[in-house]
Parts: sequence; structure tokens; C-alpha cells
Amino acid sequence: MMSRPVKTLLFHPLGAGDLGFLPRSQAIKPVDLEGDPNATGLERRPLRKIFTTGVEADAVVLLATVNAHRPGAATFAEYGQLLREGLCSPQGMFGRRFSAEHVRVVEVAEPTARHCTGPAAAALAHFTPRECLVTSGSGSYALGAGALLAALDARIPVSLLPVDDATTPYRLEDLITPAGALRNWLLRHRFWAELAQFDPSGAHIWRLLDARQRADVSLARRARHEGVRGLSDGQVEKLTELWPSVQAAFFERVARGEAIDQSLLRAWYVRHLAGRLERERDTLSAPVRTLVTGLVEKLTVRDPRQGCGTLVRQVGRRIPESQTGECAAILRDHQLTQFYADAATHTAHLREQRPHLPTTVIDQAEVWERGDLAVDLLKSRGMTPWPVLGSGDVLVLMCVGVGRDDAPDVQGKQALLQVIDWVEQHRDNPGRVRLRLLASAETTARAEALATWACTRAETETVGPLPVADVARAGDEIHRALEAAGPPTGRSGSGSLRDVDETVLIINPGKPGIGNAMITAGVAWSLTAACPLRVVELTRDQGIRPVARDAGRVLRRLGPDPLLAELAGCALRRLDLRTAWTLLGHGSSALDPIRESVDSLHRDLYAGTDRRYESARQRLTLIGRVLSDQPWPACHLAIEVLRPALFNWGAWTAVTARSPALEELERLRNSSPYAHLLDRLRQRRRQRVVPPEPDVVRALLAHAVNDLGGMDDMIFARYQRVCRELQAFAAAHRLC
Repeated sequence: MMSRPVKTLLFHPLGAGDLGFLPRSQAIKPVDLEGDPNATGLERRPLRKIFTTGVEADAVVLLATVNAHRPGAATFAEYGQLLREGLCSPQGMFGRRFSAEHVRVVEVAEPTARHCTGPAAAALAHFTPRECLVTSGSGSYALGAGALLAALDARIPVSLLPVDDATTPYRLEDLITPAGALRNWLLRHRFWAELAQFDPSGAHIWRLLDARQRADVSLARRARHEGVRGLSDGQVEKLTELWPSVQAAFFERVARGEAIDQSLLRAWYVRHLAGRLERERDTLSAPVRTLVTGLVEKLTVRDPRQGCGTLVRQVGRRIPESQTGECAAILRDHQLTQFYADAATHTAHLREQRPHLPTTVIDQAEVWERGDLAVDLLKSRGMTPWPVLGSGDVLVLMCVGVGRDDAPDVQGKQALLQVIDWVEQHRDNPGRVRLRLLASAETTARAEALATWACTRAETETVGPLPVADVARAGDEIHRALEAAGPPTGRSGSGSLRDVDETVLIINPGKPGIGNAMITAGVAWSLTAACPLRVVELTRDQGIRPVARDAGRVLRRLGPDPLLAELAGCALRRLDLRTAWTLLGHGSSALDPIRESVDSLHRDLYAGTDRRYESARQRLTLIGRVLSDQPWPACHLAIEVLRPALFNWGAWTAVTARSPALEELERLRNSSPYAHLLDRLRQRRRQRVVPPEPDVVRALLAHAVNDLGGMDDMIFARYQRVCRELQAFAAAHRLC
């Protein structure tokens, strides 16, 4: 235990300036740790600048690498020990004296953030300070970044302390403006119902869009007779049409991967194939027309025991190569066929990793959104939506350092290639790498030359010259440069950087002030773009590497975490558990325990178990408590959580025989847009196109639970606990 508790801990990366060398100097001279007390500028030792300006610190951690520095064989760590001895000597150094237990030399294997975060975290655990300072502008920027990330991860307040302006420490979170961030995330993820809190006067519009996302046209049909404020008669009429509503539900939800979304995919695929068949019926050869017609009829039944994916593949192989057209194209689309076949297993939502969205789905989404009325509706409310499936683009921010005296700049070009290759390998969907090189006045020419060279591989532009001593102003200038790419339109292809799917920050050598401005601007832009944020490091010899064990997620503590907790809570209210789990994965490791609870809840609701009847009534109890006001989702999930996970197709017949309520829920489920409603309408069968009344479904669920042994709140209690945890996290970390 420390003899004196530590309130403020100072992290200082040991660098050339601490030894008496100018930056990038090749001069050979003795090391001088003390320096001239009257020296100024670069000749004045960094710690003297700090301590003589009145900075208070109870303990000091010297971050020192074990690599040797000119002119001798001694390492920074060895010089750090000499500096520690001076600080702890009777006379002290730089006007300050510390006890031996309050100065520690932390050895770092390499001058990188990822090598520093662990040792810095250990120092924080040892000293347990209330707050910490990290010097900036001296020594390795990567070491300072490692200490910063370690403090953020430990949730210890941390300020950056410019060595040349030690009277003005600053915290990164104070430079990040979160205005409108929650609205942005709700809008991007199309959580329509929750947007009413930002636009109460338009609540009727948000309710209509929320119903459309469930493929529920009943609200629009009721509103049609009285009219809807802010909507034309044509727009209201569009919302009453079933197939456009199913398309909207499919495209808005397909990336979520919930059980309902798998069903929407199956419904959309068959309806889409049937539509192509109708358009080409007169131009297809007779054998192909017969093949495709038979396939549509078999898929309409959609009996999983027949293997729907296998049927599609068989027909695709039998179509002659000479046959062209839309039907042939979709049946030869192996990526889409596999996506459909995966959904037809009724287990795709249980797998942690989902395949990338097929190109056909992305292309069809772009076609659909061109006529989507939501874009104009939102603009009338002063909002602009995101492309329904995102843009596929990734924004990369990277500082440009001085570089070596190398006219071809081989090192700089190699660095850009490593960055671009890494981003292309790690992004989720096809799109552009949009690289912004952040430069000071000293490095602008180099950045512009590199941008010109890299333009064939990525959209590359220079931002600068940026101020090196004013982090707030540099961050604002970066933000304005990102906005200058153009305004969003609500549809794909706008070119706006607001529509990027991810923001990646590259930690690499450069001016510390610009590096810190990159962090603040990057976090702020991830809030503006409502997209995941990742920070990685460009090392000299090993390319791109994560900056910490959490794969570069720690900076999400500065903004996205509480927003993601709120969004996950919204998803839970719809029992979109996979969506909640995915959203929490976009946060920092602080959200991991709740994410694990959501994953456990998801398994409770969907996974197989030997305790079938107990689990069945627990699942139905949860659905009845949470979704009874959403009749079609409730009916659909009531069957999906039981069959085939708990009861195979043979056992299911026996279960429904003992529970008329469950049999009726299955009938209602089969009459929903997620199952056979579109098929039956296409066959010109009379069919109700609006959901049953909530009270009817609520009563059926209660009867089904009783038929299976009576109400059991176990899963519901776990659900409530997770909801409370999310609410508490969001409240404790809410942005101002």
C-alpha cells in the first residue's frame, strides 16, 4: 500500500528531448538529463517545462522503451532509471522531489501504443489515482496514446498536458460535441417509433413508418379515411399497400438478421422471383418457364423438410447457359441462393457470424430506395435518412509526419498501401476507402504528393495545413473538411462522408496536437455518421495492428457507448435480441458484460434444450409480456421460438393437438406477411391483409401458456434485468 495516496498521476513518455537531443538530430554528444535551467524552447527539458509551471502531480510514471538511442548503447529505460534517481534524490530535479515509491519507470518493449497499453494499465492499477495527466509534445506519440487509452479503459479521468503549454491541460471528451447524436443513431438504424421523442408533432408519421417496418398496413388503412397531417393522399395510399410495405420491412431489417428477418427474406425472395417470372413469361423458353413456375409453386409451400435451397440450386443448374434474362440471373446468383438457403434453415439467426449481404440484395435496395417515400417524409421533418443498407464506404483519418529524406517517399507510399489493404480486408460491404491525410504546414507538401499517388487505390485527400498547437481548432478544421465532401441526400451515391459505414483512426508518427485532434474529430464524426469507430496503429515493421486487446474499441468510451446502450434497449423492446447484441458489439469493452447477457437471453429464447415444455411456456410468457401489442410479430415469434428448436416437425403435430390456442397462433402466423400471405394473395385467394387485434393474440398466448403447464416468468425476469442494466449504463454515461 502506498504511504501517501495518489490523487494525480503523471505519465511522461521519455524521448530525445529528455536526453538533451533535438528532434531528428544526428549530432553526437553526451546525454544531459538536467539541462540548463535557463534554457528555452527545444533546449529546455520537457519535465522542467512541466514542473516549473506549477503542474501538481503526486506520482510520476516514465514510459521508456528498451531500444537503444544514440550516441551510446544505453536504452531509454536505462536513462529512465537515471532520471528516476534524480527525481528521488535529496535535491530532486526540475524543482521537484518525489519519494522512491512515487516514481516508476515502466519499460515498453517497442515504441507503439499496443505495447504500451498493458504496462500503462499495470501502473494505473498500482497507483490507483483519481486522475492522470499524459504529457504531449515530447517523446513517442504512440507511448502517450497508449497511456491515454489505458486510462480511458480503466475509466480514470485523463487530461493531455502539452509540454510547451503546460498551463492548459485538456480532456478529449471536452472537445467532442455530441449534439443530436442519439437522433442520428436512431435515424440511421430506422428505429422509427423512438424518433417521436425528437419530433413529437410528427409522432403520427413515426408510428406509420414503424408499422410499415412490421409490414402492418392496418394503421395506414385506418388513417386513410381521415387523412394524415403532413402526408399527401398518395403517400397515405402507398402506406396501405402490402407488397411495398413488405419490401420496406425487408430492406430496413435485412441486415439485422433476426428470426423475423429470415422469414421476410424468404417471403421477399419468392415474391421477387415470381415477379420476374410474370414479366418474362412470354419470352422464356417453354422448358425454362415450366421449371421456374414449378419452383415458385414449391417455394410457396416452403416446407423446410423439402430443402428450399436445394430446390433453387437444382433448377439453377438445369437452366441452359443460352437462357438469359432476370429469372436466369437470379437463379444463377450463387451468393443470393446461399443467403436464401441459409434463411430457410430456420436457424440462421442463431449463428454469430452472418454472411455478407449479397450484391443482388444491395442493388435491389438501391432501386427500392429511389422511390421510397420515407426520404421525402423525413425531409419534411427536417431530417435526412441514411441509405437503407449504408454506403459500404469507410472513412480513414491518418496523420502525416515529416518522413525521411527520400525523394520517392517509399516509406510513405508503403504505409498508405498497408492502410488501404487493411481497410479493404476488414470492411463488411463493398464500397470505397475514403482516406483523409491530416497535415501540418511542415508536412502538407508530402501529404499532397502521397494523396496524388494513392488516388488510384482510394479516394485520398489532404486536410491541412492544420494548427499544431491548438487541438480544438485543428479538430474543428478537420470536421469542416469532412462536411465539405457534400450533403447527404438520403439515398445511395450522395458522396457525403456522413453516410460512411465506419470511421477508422490510424495512430502513427506525426504532430501530437494533430494526432489528438484526429481523435476528437474522429469520435465526433462517428457520432455524426452514427457509425462504428475503430482505432488501429501503423507500425514501422509490422504494418497495421490493433492498439489494444479490445481490437481498437476503447475510444468508443468517449461517445458511442451510452448511445449504443440506449439503442440496444430500443431493440430489446421489440425482442430484436440479435440487433441489440450487434449494436453493443460496436461499443467498447465496457458494454461486453451486458452484451453477454443479451446473448444468453437470445439463446434462452431460440436455442434447443431438453426441457422443452418448461422452455416453451417461458418463451411464450416473454412474448406475451413484451410483444402483445404487435400482433403479427408476436404470432410469428410464438411459433418460431418453438419449432423446430424445441419441437421437430413430427412432435409439433402432437403439441398443437393438445393446444388449440397454439394451433390458432400457427394459423395466424401462416397468414402473416412473414409467411404465406403474399403467396395466397398471388394465388388470388381471399385473405385478410391486416393483423388480428392485439387482445386476440394476447388471449391466445395466455391460453397456449396454460396448455403447456402455466405461466413461467423466468426468461421474462432475465429480460427485465438486462433492460435495467442497459438503462443504468446509458444514464451513468449519458453524453451532455
